[in-house]
Amino acid sequence: MKKYFILVLIFAAFTSVSFGQGMQLGLKAGVNFANVVGDDVDGVDSKTGFAGGLFFMYQFNKLFAIQPEAYYTMKGATDEEAILGETATLTISLDYIEVPILFKVIIPIENSPIRPSVFVGPYVAFNTTAKQKLEYMGESQEADIEDVASTDFGLVFGAGLGFPVGTNEVGVDFRYGLGLTSLDDSGEDLDIKNSVFNINAYFGFNLH
Repeated sequence: MKKYFILVLIFAAFTSVSFGQGMQLGLKAGVNFANVVGDDVDGVDSKTGFAGGLFFMYQFNKLFAIQPEAYYTMKGATDEEAILGETATLTISLDYIEVPILFKVIIPIENSPIRPSVFVGPYVAFNTTAKQKLEYMGESQEADIEDVASTDFGLVFGAGLGFPVGTNEVGVDFRYGLGLTSLDDSGEDLDIKNSVFNINAYFGFNLH
């Protein structure tokens, strides 16, 4: 319950400010290419997953904006090993409700409606699912993963392109999110962090 109360407070804070250069409320959805990295990670492969949710952008002037978001994101990794001539595949699924606060620089292009931007900001993510699935010789077995941290903190940075559709905007952004805290909650101080490349499409409704 506490995590959803935090989400409500974040969006209430930004929607209560006075109107500036512009405001958008939008929907976004995309694909993750997720992995885990760190000193205690070796030889794992990426896992493809979904990401989607809401964003709110408050533009202070022609150049600068702030954009809090809240979305569901699927992270994790995969690993394959050959056992007796057959391939065993282990899939780690780590799903989160993620809340980044992005600081955007909008790059003006003279005589063009296209709106390129770059952005960076911190995120906090609340784990909702931590499972592992082993597939071998046509059979599979799934189990919960114990000792996964309930909260992940990290940094997001990327770039985007926006295109006007009437008074609204459609666009795409490319981002990388790196976890700054370990996923391990076992007390062994293992260095295991989330690492995600993400491509999103979005539609922003102009509120100004």
